[in-house]
Amino acid sequence: MKENKIKKVDFNLEEIKKLSEEADKNKNFELGFEDEFESEPIFIDLVNDIQNPDKSYKVYYAIEGVLKTHLPSDDIYKELRRFIREEKIIFLTGGKKKNKAGIRGADSRQAYISSHLEVALKSLLEWIQEGGNTFDLFLRFRKLNIEYGYFVEEELSEYNQLLAKIDSSNSKETK
Repeated sequence: MKENKIKKVDFNLEEIKKLSEEADKNKNFELGFEDEFESEPIFIDLVNDIQNPDKSYKVYYAIEGVLKTHLPSDDIYKELRRFIREEKIIFLTGGKKKNKAGIRGADSRQAYISSHLEVALKSLLEWIQEGGNTFDLFLRFRKLNIEYGYFVEEELSEYNQLLAKIDSSNSKETK
């Protein structure tokens, strides 16, 4: 009889959620440049998505600025920031994860503009406008990674079970 093996997830969602709740008690959602992006609809053109170093630079560092401003900066939240940034990097690099030697083999600053950089920035700005908490940001990037197919089924099985529990408990709290 074949035993089903579930790959262990290297993080604890409950721990991330708890750290996020603590961190969200002391944050402010003022950027100053949100209006510039609100009026521009984002159109994803995968076929004609060409490299534009100036635009890539601006969008990538806008994302970094949002994260630096809105993620908790205390040392106790270092691990939380690492989890969120890892999800962001996996998304921007087209699903590239670090190998056993710790090498990713891709640079998130060179992501496609319309299909990844602008999508990530739009997601961040929506998160700010909705007043989401830090855990919601982690989930946003995780959901983007899942939608784009950057996780294989074995990696998702345990995560999806935990996520389903959290989603059901959140929906019960909002009712």
